[in-house]
Amino acid sequence: MAGVDPDKLSTPERALWHAFPRGELVDLTKAWGVWARVIRAEVIAALLLGAVPPEPGKLAAVRMDGARIVGALSLGHAVIAGPVRLRSCDFDSVIDLSGVKSRDVDLAGSTLAGLTAPAAEIDGNLSLIECHCSGRVLLTGAHITGALLMRDSRLDNPGDAAFRGNRLVIDDDLVASGAVVNGELRLAAARVGGAIMLNAAKLHNKGGVALSGSNLWVGAGISACDGFSVMGQVRLNDVTIGRDLDLTGATLSNPGEDVLVARGIQVGSVLTLWRGFCAQGAIRLSRAQVGAGIFLGDARLTHPSDGDVIRCRNSRASTLVLAPGVVAEGIIDFRHSRFTVIRDAGARWPQRLRLSGLDYEALDPAQRAVERVDWLRHDVDGYVPQNYETLAAMYRRLGDDPSARIVLLARERQRRQLLPWYGRVWSWVQEVTVGYGYRPLRAGGWLAVFLVLGTLVFGLHHPPPLAGDPHPAFNPFIYTVDLLVPLVNLGLRDSYDPQGPQRWFAYFLVAAGWIFVTTIAAGIARVLRRQ
Repeated sequence: MAGVDPDKLSTPERALWHAFPRGELVDLTKAWGVWARVIRAEVIAALLLGAVPPEPGKLAAVRMDGARIVGALSLGHAVIAGPVRLRSCDFDSVIDLSGVKSRDVDLAGSTLAGLTAPAAEIDGNLSLIECHCSGRVLLTGAHITGALLMRDSRLDNPGDAAFRGNRLVIDDDLVASGAVVNGELRLAAARVGGAIMLNAAKLHNKGGVALSGSNLWVGAGISACDGFSVMGQVRLNDVTIGRDLDLTGATLSNPGEDVLVARGIQVGSVLTLWRGFCAQGAIRLSRAQVGAGIFLGDARLTHPSDGDVIRCRNSRASTLVLAPGVVAEGIIDFRHSRFTVIRDAGARWPQRLRLSGLDYEALDPAQRAVERVDWLRHDVDGYVPQNYETLAAMYRRLGDDPSARIVLLARERQRRQLLPWYGRVWSWVQEVTVGYGYRPLRAGGWLAVFLVLGTLVFGLHHPPPLAGDPHPAFNPFIYTVDLLVPLVNLGLRDSYDPQGPQRWFAYFLVAAGWIFVTTIAAGIARVLRRQ
């Protein structure tokens, strides 16, 4: 910057010029008058590019508070040896740090027209704490070895990206707690070695994407609670998070559309949607992989289109926790997902679910089978045989065969409602006689009833023998057995000819025997298939 004449510097510029070699602070926050705070951007650029050498034993640096900086501060591809501190300053033009290599850059409390720093390398922190930026912050491909600090900042670029950090690398944390962003906050394919802190932040991009982080990698966790709110869509497809994704108490609003899209997300520990969590719009968590658990409770989920409020298909987690207080105005879809344990103590499942293909090893707490069967009836797809098989298999693994049989009986009863009238009749006969093969003692009971009844009827009045043929001595019990068991001939059935009502009763026993035997065979076949 040979064009800067030291003899033509203004009073505040001269103060900065003399303070720079020693890295001393120039505080203009209390300077009286507008011109007492004005610094030309070219003066700052000249200093940072080496117009004045450092004093021996000192670190030269621009350290200034409260200045009004006029003109474009353009430092593209510069190498800046010392830190830059321009706190509580007003910039009337976009700051250009494209490709720059610098130490710490501190713009806390400043008013910016925009910040452009693609491919910049900052060895330390970039501080935008309590900044107000009326243009775009562009950090595409930049590398910050420390933290990116945007606590309580305000970024305004409605209808476009207010913050563009595609492929941004931050070795430490990204802290944007309490920030207000009007426009899109974009972190696609970025890498954050520490945590992303969005507590109490407010993101607004109504009708568009408010937070975009597809293919984002976070070494620690993402915390977006304590009043975090979004107007627009949060897009976190294929994001990898080392620890937690915490949305406790968050409010997400994108009515009639998808509000949280996180297909293929991988969370190392816990994903929490509870304690006042509210989502107006659909949540998409298909193909999610969560190490410890998904926590859903004290949450209100609404989707005006009456579709899925949560779609969590083909997902995996160690635990699914459903806590009390879930209000779901729509369908929760867990199809083809797998959880080691589902915990729902004290909770009421939403009335509309999709559970086809849902797999689990245990349900906690243990409940009566009839209560768990009622849970399966919440499936909006109606009768889904696999749901009953999965629940019965869980009871069998626990050694609770009676409960497993209750579940499978409920499956057959549910299936019966879908059959034509003759199928329903046959299904009813199977239940009454042998309980679809799951009530073997019931078959013995019916056999005993028919035997006793037949023995009494034929014992009180023997049917006459057939004329002209030798016949064995009549035994009412053996005769009843001969009628009931069609595949066995004990010699009495063909030797005696009952008359009148007894003949019709004999026909009834023969028909009942056939039905009884075929029903038993069907039940045995069903049991063998199950095994």
